[in-house]
Parts: sequence; C-alpha cells; structure tokens
Amino acid sequence: MLNRSGRARRHDAVFAAGLAVLLCLLGAAIVGGSDRAAAVPLTVIPASEAGMGAGGALLHAGARPRQGPARLRFELPPLQPEGQSWTVWIPRVPISALWLQGRDWRSPQHGFFSSDEGEEAALSGGYLIPLPRDWQGTVELDLYVEGAAATALQPRVLRADAATRVERRAVAIAAAIYAALFTLSLLSLALYAAARDRTFLSLSTCAILALLMLAGINGHLYGMPGLRLLAGWQTHGLWMLAFLFLASWAKLVQHYVGLQGSGTVTMRSLNVAVLVLLAAAGLSLLDLRLFDPVLQPLVALGWAAVGLGNLVLLVDAGRGRLAMALPLAVVVLATLLLALLRHLADFGVVPGLAATRYGFQCGLVVLMIVFAVGLVGRISEYRDQRDYDRLAREDTERRMLREAARTDLVNALQAKLRQLAPGDIEWTAFRLLFDHLLPLLPVESMVVVAQGFHGRDLLVTHPHDQKDRLWLDLERRLLALKRQAANSIALQQPVTTPEAVAIEAMIPLQIRAPAWGAVLLQRRGGDGFTSDEMALATEFARLAQMQVEQAIAAVNLRRSAELDALTGSLNRRSIDQWLARSFVEAERDGQPLSVLFVDLDRFKSVNDRFGHACGDHCLRAAAAALRGALGGGDLFGRYGGEEFIAILPGHGGAAARQVGEELRAAVERLAVEWEGQSLRLTVSVGVATRRDRERTPAATIDRADKALYAAKRSGRNCVHVAPAVFS
Repeated sequence: MLNRSGRARRHDAVFAAGLAVLLCLLGAAIVGGSDRAAAVPLTVIPASEAGMGAGGALLHAGARPRQGPARLRFELPPLQPEGQSWTVWIPRVPISALWLQGRDWRSPQHGFFSSDEGEEAALSGGYLIPLPRDWQGTVELDLYVEGAAATALQPRVLRADAATRVERRAVAIAAAIYAALFTLSLLSLALYAAARDRTFLSLSTCAILALLMLAGINGHLYGMPGLRLLAGWQTHGLWMLAFLFLASWAKLVQHYVGLQGSGTVTMRSLNVAVLVLLAAAGLSLLDLRLFDPVLQPLVALGWAAVGLGNLVLLVDAGRGRLAMALPLAVVVLATLLLALLRHLADFGVVPGLAATRYGFQCGLVVLMIVFAVGLVGRISEYRDQRDYDRLAREDTERRMLREAARTDLVNALQAKLRQLAPGDIEWTAFRLLFDHLLPLLPVESMVVVAQGFHGRDLLVTHPHDQKDRLWLDLERRLLALKRQAANSIALQQPVTTPEAVAIEAMIPLQIRAPAWGAVLLQRRGGDGFTSDEMALATEFARLAQMQVEQAIAAVNLRRSAELDALTGSLNRRSIDQWLARSFVEAERDGQPLSVLFVDLDRFKSVNDRFGHACGDHCLRAAAAALRGALGGGDLFGRYGGEEFIAILPGHGGAAARQVGEELRAAVERLAVEWEGQSLRLTVSVGVATRRDRERTPAATIDRADKALYAAKRSGRNCVHVAPAVFS
C-alpha cells in the first residue's frame, strides 16, 4: 500500500509539472499577437454618468435611463494607395445594443444577445465596426451603449488585417474550448456506461454546463439553434448558467473525493450550498429586475465560495493520498485567480487583455481534463481492484474446492478403512488418495512406494495398467529414493522417462526407519510443481497416512478387545456374541450348527509340577494346535481357564464328531518342550448339535458341557457327543 501511495505521489508531481508547462504554452498562445496588434492611439471621453477604468476601458454602468454616449477620438494616418481600411474593434461584452455615430455616418447596430450578425460572426470575439475607407486625420465618434449589466468596454482602432487576425485567433480559441468540453462530456458518458461510476456522469454534466456557460459568456450561445430562446433572459440567463455550473462543479468534487453518502457535516453543508445555487438559478429564470442588485454579486460570491470550498476538499483529499487531488487543487486555485482577473477586467479594475478574457475559460477546460485524467486513473484502480477481487475469489473457490476434497478424502478414508482387514488398509487408502488428488493436481503418473510399511512392501500406481513399467523405472533407483525420503523433505527434480523429460515431485511418508515410503508425482515438460501444489500433495499424503495409522490402530484395538491376551483366540465375551449371532443365522437359514467344548486333561498337575509359566506355554501351544485343526468358517475361542470352545456352522452331529476327533488328535500329537523336557497333552471333547426351534445357545451349550464331563468320566482323551438325554 505504501508503494502504491508513493507511486501515486510521483505520478501527481510529474503530471503537475507537465500541466504547468501546458498552461505556460497556452498563455503564450493566447497573449501572442492579439495584444501586440498594430493600433492607433485612442482617446475615450466618457459620458457624464460613466467612468474610465484601467487600460483606457470605458465603464458601462448598466441599464440606466438617459445615459449619454461616450466620445472616441483618434488620429488616422494618411490613406496610402495600397493601404487597408481601419476598423473599430470592441471585445464582446453582455450589452443589449452598441453602435458608433459621427456627423454624417452611423455604424450598424450590434448586440450581444442578437443572432443576426451572419455566419462569419458565429464565434467572433468582438464587435467589428469597419470605418469608411477615405477617413483620415482626426476622427471623433460617439459610442452608444444600451442595456445589460454593468461592464467595461475597451474599444480599439485596428487595421483590417490586424482585426482579422484577432478575430481568427478568438474563433480558434473558442472552438478549441468548446470542442474540448464537448469531447470530454461524450468521453465521460462512455466511461460511465463502462464503469457505472456516477462520478463520470457528474463530470459529463459539469462539462456540458461549462460549455453552455462559456458559450453564453462569449455571446456565442445565442447563435446556436434551439438555444436562441435564452437570449430573452439576457444577463439573467448568463447568471442562471453560472449557478447551474457551480452546482454541478460542487457535486463533481463531492463525488470525486468520496463524500457522497458519507453523512458528514461537510457533505451536508455542500448539499445545502448546491440547493442554494439551484434556487438562485431558478430565481434568475424569473427575470425579475428587482433581484439584479442581489444576483450579480451572488454570482461572484458563488464562484468564490464553491471554488474555495472545493480547493479545501481537494487539498484534504490529497493528504489522504487520493489520486490527482493535489494537481486538481492547483488547477482550481489557478482557475479561481483567472476568474478573479476576468471579474476585475469586467469592472475596469485591470486591463481587458486576451489572457484576461480567455484565461479562466482555458483554466476550466484544463480543470475538466485533469478531472477526466484522475477518473481514468481511478478506472485503472477499479480494474486492479477487480483483478484483485477476481484472484481472491478464485483463490477462495480453489481453497473451498480443496477443503471440500480434503473433507471428502477424510470421510472416504474413515468409511472404507474401518471395514477392511489389515492387509488391505494401506493399498485402499492410497488408492483413495489418488482418486481425490488427481482432479486437483493433474499429473502424468502417481506412485506410492514403501518398504517395511507396517511390515509390508507397498506399490500403488496410477495409471494402474502401467504398474509394471513404473516398477521397472523405480526399481533401479530405489536406493536413491530411500535416501531422499530419509530427509523427510518434499522436493522436485527433473527425470527422464521413455517418452520425454518430466518433473518429478517426491513427498516422503513419515515412517520410522528402517522402513521408508514416498508419494511420487510426475508431470511432463519443464514446468515444475508450485509451492501450493506441493503443499496440497503433502497435506493429502499426510491425511492418507494418518487415516491408515488410525485404521490399523482401531483394528488392533478391536482385536485386543475381542481376543484372549494369552492364547490369541476369541475371548469369552466375543464367543458369547458369535454364539448368539450364529444361532440366529442357523435358525433363519435352516442350517445345522454344532458346539464343541475342549478341555485339557490333568492341566492342574502341569501347573503344580512345572509352574504357571509352563502352564501358560502349554495353553498357547494347545490353542495353536486346535486353531490349526479347524476350517476357515469355524470359530474358536478360550471359554475359561484351560477350557476352549469351537463353533461349527453347517456341521451336523456326525461331522461335528469328526472335527472333535481331529482336535483331540492334533493335541495328542503335540510335543511341548519346556526347560529340556517334553510334555504330552491330551484333551477331552464334548459335542452338541443345535436342535430344531433352538434359537438361543443356552440349551446346546448345556448339552455340550455335559458331553464334556461324560468324556472326562470315560477316561479322558476322548470325544463324547451329547445324547438326547443325559442320565
């Protein structure tokens, strides 16, 4: 932000310097020629009710009855054969009628508000009154002036060619001023349509009103079709245009500095001033001569108040780093000074030079141009802000998309991994990682390679059909990858593939040595992965690995809760749950179900002779032998002490007895070594089969238990099947 402010101040300084040069050149163009034109000395003898101002200006007191003519006296040189005629040239001022009269001669009547002076006078800067060609020597003429407001006249006697040059220069200046203001108005409307900033609309309105006001001040407005009706209001129409322009100027600055809608005291005061100016404009349209003494000073007061108020606002905005505010303040100050000179010249306080007449008009044009430049610069700020907002929105959308993908990945991992066996958890987790990462991070291939990850080697590839090719590429650099993964730092480097050169990013998995693992991403070409992409891949890999760890921990926790800690078989609680479930399923499907109780024979003597440690060792060995003798769909657990239970879904009485014999034989063949001694173990087995309509295991368990005791009474190391009734 500071850098932008610094650049803005430098740009303002450069623009202000260029503007100063432009004003100097413009002033030189205005002054040059017109005020140096050849003229003969002229003596003005005012009427009794008039006076003289600076530079020989004749003060016209306004619409007063019985105001006599002023006398003009001058010497014309002797007429030369090739010489030109002489002309009396009087700058255009707002008067109702003006003419010259001698003893035997009277000029045509000229009027500021009339439009009957011909097309060549449409943009003229003064009243041209040609003198008879044969006049020479001392000439005295009476100057008659009627109506309009008080003003100052400065007649000059010029050669015809000099008067023509003065008029051409005036026409060029006026045309340039009007064209600039009209173009600015159209440009502002176009910019408003594009940017929808009401400040451009205010600038367009202000430029049009400035054009109408200056055309009225110069007397050119009344020659335009459709605007000649304003001639009926005469000076009241000029005052009305001035008030409207000042109101639009105040609103323009209000929009420019950002006061619109702020609700501050300054904004309310400015709105009140605008309402006063609009009321004064309406009062001017009433064309009541009663208000002339009030309205004319009010115009000057309005210029001073609005100009100084805008100057203060712009200086304050410039301190707040508003673009072009300080150059605008400089131009406003210069325009106010030029307007003051124009006002003083109208009252004869200072000479009525061309620079005085057109200086403040050019100042208004420059003011509008600087406003336009500042607003165009604001469009650039709008564009920068729009681009910033677009990038921020895209970044937000990208973050939301990634966060949604992250949430989906976590949900998918939690839903899938909890249902899998330990051997399938790792492969499924990284396959899900591929599915969620690939839409966000386009790559040619993605590989997860690991060794010793939870005791297994792992290879997951995308595309899956290129697994063999990808493995051949990885196999020759496994050692280098292991070293890089040991650093636990994500990196990228160029690699050569059979197709082309690619960039490979390696995201190490956080695995405790000596195991190691990494996620490898490859993208064709020389464009590497951005830091944002690397962070995304690292985050997703971390989530996948974390969910793997949690899933395996959950499996281990679940197994520890279900298994007997000594033998690794199902514990009593788990066996009871499986028994209840198995009986429900057998009843539902109409399938047989058998339960076997297995008890170690004379196990107490083993504990007594060799100790409990030897007894635990024997229990573990017996449990392993019994599990090995059962089928894949059978359930086996420790029921308590040295007693085990087997649940055989789908087995009837005969099949269950056969399994019981296999269990007995497996233990009988078992040779248990303990401290150099070989121990022999045997078991007794009781078998019971679920009867029809037995939906709970209680009765079957009871029969199996009685069958077990029957086997014990029969001499042990045998299998007994529960009969219909035990005696």
